[in-house]
Amino acid sequence: MKKIYLLLLLIILFARVFSQQQPLYSQYMLNEFLLNPAIAGTDITSPVRLTFRQQWVGIKDAPSTQAISGHTLLKGGENIGAGGFIYHDKFGPVSQTGIHGAFSYHLKLSANTNLSFGLSMSAFQYAINESNLNIINPNDPAITGTSETVWVPDANFGLYLNNSHFYAGLSSTQLIQKQFNMNEYNLGSMVRHYYFTVGYKWALGENYLLTPSVLLKSTDFTPVQLDINARIDYKNYIWLAFSYRHKDASVAMIGLKKERFQFGYAFDYTLSGLASYSHGSHEIMIGYELIKPIIQKPLL
Repeated sequence: MKKIYLLLLLIILFARVFSQQQPLYSQYMLNEFLLNPAIAGTDITSPVRLTFRQQWVGIKDAPSTQAISGHTLLKGGENIGAGGFIYHDKFGPVSQTGIHGAFSYHLKLSANTNLSFGLSMSAFQYAINESNLNIINPNDPAITGTSETVWVPDANFGLYLNNSHFYAGLSSTQLIQKQFNMNEYNLGSMVRHYYFTVGYKWALGENYLLTPSVLLKSTDFTPVQLDINARIDYKNYIWLAFSYRHKDASVAMIGLKKERFQFGYAFDYTLSGLASYSHGSHEIMIGYELIKPIIQKPLL
């Protein structure tokens, strides 16, 4: 009975995070490499990004995420990009630490249009800290108070089409869908996630750039979720953005860029049933360009 109790408890915990097997990011338009390995090497500045996210403030043990990423175009190969990122995501007693390594190939379709193919290999460590479980019987010998961990390998694939005005990306993550077990318990399998992004850049005079974009995301077992975004840049130095995540949140964002440094902040206002318990979500992004961008670079 004790083993059955523990198994049911683990199933409930994983059911809670099923819809968010992968971390959620609001400022993905600043770092779509986190969603699509084909982005690797498409930016001439070789960006490094740090992201810190606290979701659903006001709810105890709500998800929190930290990530560091970077990618570049390889020297001596104008068509090959490489990159990687590491992240840690925690939700109550369950935590996930992952590492990705990505390569991409860029095919020039015309003087101004490129098509990129990307593949990344990854590994995730899932952990359950039993000391954070709310146990009815604290003396139950089936609960040891230790951390149980398991490593899961996986792979991701993506396509990315872009020019100076338009971009579109399609990616699928967690392709292998590997079953993972913890001791004698089968905790299910990884679920494929699908992402489709599309955006267009409009120059509004010499100083302003408007970029509306859309993100569609889904899994094999959940319906499509729609994000609608609008971002406006002023002289490549300051930007404002608004995003609507269908039936989940509205997001306000602001950012600054000065030479090689970049900073972004996002606040998610919860619209779901958690609105009565959550004070929203906060996300901070800090970026640095390893290659110095061109000063007074035109908007388009």
